[in-house]
Amino acid sequence: MGMYLTIGYLQSKMIRMPLNLNVDWNKEINDCNKVQELIDYIKDNGTNDENWRLLHAIKEREEINKDNN
Repeated sequence: MGMYLTIGYLQSKMIRMPLNLNVDWNKEINDCNKVQELIDYIKDNGTNDENWRLLHAIKEREEINKDNN
């Protein structure tokens, strides 16, 4: 039985650097408890690139979790 990637994986993909300049953004990302909350937050507040990266990370997460099943 393999390990499953959780929402923390997606949150880590959306953290902005440098950390000290993006405290509010990163806090909001880490406060999302569900994938849909993260999608909505990125859609409303993120860039087009961040939207694309999130969708890619979701697809990647689903493939990894499927392979570990």
